[in-house]
Amino acid sequence: MSDALPLDVILGPAEAARLLRQLAAGIVRQDQLHPDVALRLACERATDGDPLMLAAPGQVWSVRPDVDPDADVPARRLAIHARLTAPPRVLVSDADDRDSEVDELLITALDLYRLDSWKPIDALLEGGTQ
Repeated sequence: MSDALPLDVILGPAEAARLLRQLAAGIVRQDQLHPDVALRLACERATDGDPLMLAAPGQVWSVRPDVDPDADVPARRLAIHARLTAPPRVLVSDADDRDSEVDELLITALDLYRLDSWKPIDALLEGGTQ
């Protein structure tokens, strides 16, 4: 996922750093990794635009430029409304169609997309999973 936009461009440097620290803290809690290792892992996965690491409500994901224009994608841009677990999935709608229905997708569907925007950051950092 080399075409991922840098988090500091999307969120601003302070919010990106705050997010990475929170992601790393979650890895420390869940996977019992050393904090330095967890921070490195969080940074690497976020830099790669890993949807499993990043997908959260308030985001808009756009089809990656290297994806075949004829690919079967639900929409050119997806707005994420909620993140669900077991298995990891998201509730999404077409970001360009206010009247579109909300659909449920496995997070792996976001591999064809890249994160383009992320707001409101405070709500996202406080949870956003169900």
